[in-house]
Amino acid sequence: METAAHSIYAQQLLPKKCGYPLWYPEPGKFGEVQIGDVGYFHGGGFYRLFNAVAPREAQQEYGVPDDYVPFVVRPYLLNHRKDAIQGHLTSVSVNMMEVSGGAGTSMQAANAGVKFACTRERGAFLFVKPGADSSVMHKSKGISSYIRTNIESWYHFATDALDLDISRHEICFVIGTVKTEDWGLGAFLREGSGCEITFQTNLGPFAQGSFSLNRANALSSGVEYRTKPLADIASPTPSPVSLNAPAIAAASSGASPSMDASSSALSLQRTQSGSRKDQTVFLSYYKMKRQWWRTRVVRAAAGPDKLPHPPGSDDNDDFAVSSEGETPELIGGEETYDPVDFILDYILDYTFEDGRQPDAAIAGVDDLYALFDEDFPEDIPASLQELKPPIVFLDDELAALACVEWSEELDDIVEASDKVHEAPGAGPSRQGDDNEAQDGDDHVGSLKKRRRPLGKERALEGDDTADWYPRAIVLQDHTSGVSCVAWSPDGRYIASGSEDTTIVLRDGTTGEFLHRLTDHSDAVWSLAFSPDGQRLVSGAGDGFALIWDVAKHTVVAVLGGLQNVVQSVEYSPDGKRIVTSSVDSSVRIWDAYTGALLHTMEDHRALIMAAIFSPNGRWVASCSADYTAKIWDAETGALHRTLEGHDGIVWQIAFDPEGRRVVTGSDDASSRVWSAETGEVLVILYEHPSPVWGVAFSPDGKRVLSVSNDMTIKLCDSYTGKLIHTFNRDDVLASVAVFSPDGEYVASSGCDNQVLLWDTRTGKQLPPMDGHSDRITALQFSPDGIRLVSGSDDGTVRIWTIPGVEA
Repeated sequence: METAAHSIYAQQLLPKKCGYPLWYPEPGKFGEVQIGDVGYFHGGGFYRLFNAVAPREAQQEYGVPDDYVPFVVRPYLLNHRKDAIQGHLTSVSVNMMEVSGGAGTSMQAANAGVKFACTRERGAFLFVKPGADSSVMHKSKGISSYIRTNIESWYHFATDALDLDISRHEICFVIGTVKTEDWGLGAFLREGSGCEITFQTNLGPFAQGSFSLNRANALSSGVEYRTKPLADIASPTPSPVSLNAPAIAAASSGASPSMDASSSALSLQRTQSGSRKDQTVFLSYYKMKRQWWRTRVVRAAAGPDKLPHPPGSDDNDDFAVSSEGETPELIGGEETYDPVDFILDYILDYTFEDGRQPDAAIAGVDDLYALFDEDFPEDIPASLQELKPPIVFLDDELAALACVEWSEELDDIVEASDKVHEAPGAGPSRQGDDNEAQDGDDHVGSLKKRRRPLGKERALEGDDTADWYPRAIVLQDHTSGVSCVAWSPDGRYIASGSEDTTIVLRDGTTGEFLHRLTDHSDAVWSLAFSPDGQRLVSGAGDGFALIWDVAKHTVVAVLGGLQNVVQSVEYSPDGKRIVTSSVDSSVRIWDAYTGALLHTMEDHRALIMAAIFSPNGRWVASCSADYTAKIWDAETGALHRTLEGHDGIVWQIAFDPEGRRVVTGSDDASSRVWSAETGEVLVILYEHPSPVWGVAFSPDGKRVLSVSNDMTIKLCDSYTGKLIHTFNRDDVLASVAVFSPDGEYVASSGCDNQVLLWDTRTGKQLPPMDGHSDRITALQFSPDGIRLVSGSDDGTVRIWTIPGVEA
């Protein structure tokens, strides 16, 4: 049974489903907790080793692993919710009562007071002001792959470079935070029933308030409590120079890895008064544990103390023997309550009917919330054994709980589990080039996703019972998620790039497979055809952009010298130049025929989100995580204008058809229309309460759309700012939105795996395009506007015929 105050506090407030509760929310010597942090728990606090979404140059003084590669975060994975916690939280065993007039739950009135009374042996409470904001990176297949690939490197960095006594499975990857400005918290430790604690405060910081305790009996150990330290109030954490962004953090020499304010998910939020919400009261994370040595069968004969130690083994409770001297105790010998360990052990102990067991497990605190949707158990290990939820193989070795599928389709999984478990060697169909989905051969995790069988063959898909159902040609030639798509300007070709490192060329009309381009060594993130459709440029995570001859399927030029991910690529309107943006915070212009570097523009201070040519070829525009956008002279590479005014990451930028104006969308919940010539702000749109991460001009330039994580797409007059239509995604996060070539339609994808289409004249929604089984990552209309191509994390590309549109 947990005895330390920080462990009791975490155990008691974990069921509130906000994440893992931190006894020490205040920033440490490395700054506040951020999404992408790799670190560990100790004594109720979280300690960062480094931040895994920041480039190497932006890390703290202790550096990063030698083979460090940043994790690429896609913008649509990020979500922010303001005031996720308002006032206070208490465990089920604690009641809160006001003891002073006018206090309210916010405790912001003069002489406000509250009393927390414990009704059981233990309990916990938290109060905050103002409300605490949550930021989270939604679950992605890339997270598990990234952790698995790098966990060994992280472990050796921690133990060798930093000299930490730590086990592999203690290392966490942070995917979410809940932050506030001021807080107080406490835990009832033992024999707490009847124990009460009263907190009295004035209008100042909670640290200037006072606690008074009333013990129920002599056996009660009372309460331990904390408030935000006065030192943090007197000397708040300084704003970092470097800014983090959705793909990877900014590269800023000597900057702290802590992320700047205002970003919806990778950085903290500001209140209207400008104060910082840098106090992390909850965090969400993933961690991994490996099954190094299976000894359950031979222990009866030899005993673990007499077994040879496998090289490089990790401690694994009952299953593993360590040769590296790792022990179950945490640093300093102080146990820390971590409920994710229960899930990891359950997964590693899971045995299929054919005798197979996972070699490694990955889990996060949010998995507990998916598993125990209503009644959160006090004894998690016992509940897991009683419930026996199925597991899913993410690859040949790594397994996880089938949380989403199990919680939503329990009956289907229970009925199918026996048949699924009987399939020896069954693995995910997307892990091999030629794996095909076979009836009865798939694992539990695919029961929900594979609503329709998808194989290597192509099929014309439709709904026989409804003539209006949008038709799609389904193409599955990738073995991992599709990250980008491009249609050649003449409509002859479709190209798709994937996390499997390949590019697939297809016929733009039939979808027929033409060729697979395989010269990249990392995920392909961006594609663009030349204006004549004869060449294709691709940007990838290997730090290269490649120019391909489409007909010959060969690389004709290599654009090198870039650092890590090439974020965006685009041809100039005349096809003579290519512009790229990458993680090294530079914009570069290249000769499109020879691949020679023409200009390097390095005025941005952080990651560049996109770089584009103007339709007239005169300008290059870029937007960045440094809160600015810039206009460059495309001929000379000289900086023409810096567009300043946004108070958050500028996610996207787009030119109007004449190249005279640009529109930007930002984390500050605004989109702005600027003059490209003068840099003057022409229109400011505040149509969304949340970050705007997508913007575009209509083909005639008269309208502008904006995409936000408030689940809406807004269509406004680009000259007056007047709202024309609101396209609602019905509580589903919108990720991509594009205009049709004639401007009569807007297409959007969201987290419900559907493509939605709206008529821009009437605002009417057309029938949904349903069929993808995972998040849609890319959308593009055909040049004639009759069809639409979509790419998804399910590994498929679909060509849709738009209902009611005639050739």
